[in-house]
Amino acid sequence: MKLSKSRNSSKKNDKPEHLSAEAYDRRAAELTELLKACRDLSDILHPDELYATFAGIIRNKFGISKLGLFVYDPEKETFELVFSSGLGKLNFKFKRGRKKLWETILQDKPFAVVDPKGNPLFPKFLEKQDLKILPSRLWAPLVMRGDVIGLLTMGPKAGNQPFDDFDYYFLQQITAQAAVSINTCRLYERRKREKEDLDKTLQNLSLLYSIGKAMNYISDLKNLLQYILSQAIDITSAEKGSIMLYNIESDRLNIRVLAGLEDTEYQEKVNNSEIRCRSFKPGEGIAGRVFMTSQPMIVNNIREDDLFIESETSYVRSIACIPMIVYSDVIGVINVTNKKKGKEFTDEDVEMLKAVADQAAVPVNKAQLWDMAVTDSLTGLYVRRYFMVKLQEEIHRTERYSKRLSVIMADLDRFKKINDTYGHDAGDRALKAISMFLQKNIRDVDVIARYGGEEFVMLIPDADKEAAFCLAERLREELAKVTIEELPPVTISLGIATYPSDGTDLEELIKKADTAMYAAKQQGRNKAVKYSSAIQLTADKAAPTA
Repeated sequence: MKLSKSRNSSKKNDKPEHLSAEAYDRRAAELTELLKACRDLSDILHPDELYATFAGIIRNKFGISKLGLFVYDPEKETFELVFSSGLGKLNFKFKRGRKKLWETILQDKPFAVVDPKGNPLFPKFLEKQDLKILPSRLWAPLVMRGDVIGLLTMGPKAGNQPFDDFDYYFLQQITAQAAVSINTCRLYERRKREKEDLDKTLQNLSLLYSIGKAMNYISDLKNLLQYILSQAIDITSAEKGSIMLYNIESDRLNIRVLAGLEDTEYQEKVNNSEIRCRSFKPGEGIAGRVFMTSQPMIVNNIREDDLFIESETSYVRSIACIPMIVYSDVIGVINVTNKKKGKEFTDEDVEMLKAVADQAAVPVNKAQLWDMAVTDSLTGLYVRRYFMVKLQEEIHRTERYSKRLSVIMADLDRFKKINDTYGHDAGDRALKAISMFLQKNIRDVDVIARYGGEEFVMLIPDADKEAAFCLAERLREELAKVTIEELPPVTISLGIATYPSDGTDLEELIKKADTAMYAAKQQGRNKAVKYSSAIQLTADKAAPTA
């Protein structure tokens, strides 16, 4: 019987006598609506979607046309507007209030900010924070375990009706759920960022490992620099970049490679040393400052930095510049410019660039030293000694696979007259221009060297005498058309010898090609001659002048 009474008593308490059946049904429906709304909020993990859904629930429930949702930043003690309705475009923040207002917020219950006559209850605070632009009828705090998560500000209810007790109950429950959901979103976003950062770190470490491994297999300085630059640009999501190396003789930083320029023809000419870009003294410009101080620099607004020296081909908005250091000596700098999508370079970009630069510095320095050892400082062509090594290697390969190779000796005609008439500086300028022309007009597999003075030698793999002769004729004809500023046209005489028909060792091949070249001189210069036994006697009788 007691159990029966208890049940009857419970049923009686669940349905208070002062509520009519109609009112009871309405409350039940509202509780069902509240439960559904809470479930909807708990299923959302994207902040913007959550804010919009929460605001939609409030608007639909109370017919409110103007509201603002703020989230609280405890470090800055600032509320930041994350969603608004009926307020137009508004970017708004305000500081937390004084003790009285803050204590009211911590009570975790909706509270009015105006009295029944519409007068503000916190006038000094609203005035100081310029909160008159916000709807200020009712504020509903979003609090979780004593921590303020956010704040909902609401204008008048539909029809300017007052908020009743159940409205306050609904708001208190839905804001409590919203606080939990916003906090969950924050944690989710934080873990997502941490995972993305970890994935990016692992990816970058893998990339740095690959870069370091790849560098060990690239011995050519230009190719090595181009590879390093491409990786630096990719890692930082930059649009373009350059690598500058220090020349101790001129005491200047020179651009050695470019990447990412729209003018690819200009870029290719710079990378092939056909065009010299502006060089920088230590301390001059951003690159010069980085070189001199050995410290990286980021400039995300070039227009506001006095160090930046602009040229017509720069088109730079932002730049990150990193020194390459070997044994405490700076050998050059890596520049990446214009972060994509309008973003700014970050400290993380600098750390990644430093890692690339640290890995790059030693192989670049070795490649530089090797380059200096095997190339002629004036023409940029290989030196004679290195050419002989390459020729010996190619002879062994040709013998192994029963193939042929040809050697072309070339000598500029009457070049002494240019030096005597126009001076040695003009002669050096001519040698540079002609060397660049010859290098550009042979195949990548061919090898060209400065043999001495104004004499050149070329190794043409997998080419018989006729093929080499065709190449020599083309070089001769095209060189005669080359114009060098303030100098007369320069012609060239060439001699061709082929392995194994003309010789089976490098000295014999060189000698036979040289004999054919002197035969070209004897025949009037500006000619290409193939070696044959018939020309040997003629060559022995007379030695031509240059």
